[in-house]
Amino acid sequence: MADVQLSVGGKKYTVSCGAGQEDSLLSLAVMLDEKVNFIKSRMPVSESMGLVMGALLLASDLTEKNRDLAAAQAENAVAPEVLSQSVRLMEKVAERISVVAERMENA
Repeated sequence: MADVQLSVGGKKYTVSCGAGQEDSLLSLAVMLDEKVNFIKSRMPVSESMGLVMGALLLASDLTEKNRDLAAAQAENAVAPEVLSQSVRLMEKVAERISVVAERMENA
C-alpha cells in the first residue's frame, strides 16, 4: 500500500493505493482537478459540490467515449455469416493456387 498526496480543487488529500498505482492515481486526480476548477470558474460552489459536479463531468465524458467506442465497434463489426463466407472463398482460392502451382511444377 502506498500513500499519495493529491491536490483537487485547491485542497490536498492523502489517498492510499496499491503499489505501482501511484502515477495512475495522480493522473486521475489531475483530470478531476481540471473539471473541479472548470466548475469553480463558472459558479461559486462548495468544496463537496465542486467534487460531485467534477466527478459527474468525468462520468459524462466516460459515457460519451463508451458510446463512441460502441458505435465504432458496431460499424466495424463483421457478421458471422460474412466471415464464414469469406473463409470459404479464401479456402477455394488457396485450392486453386495449389492446383496451379502443382501444374507449373509438373510442366
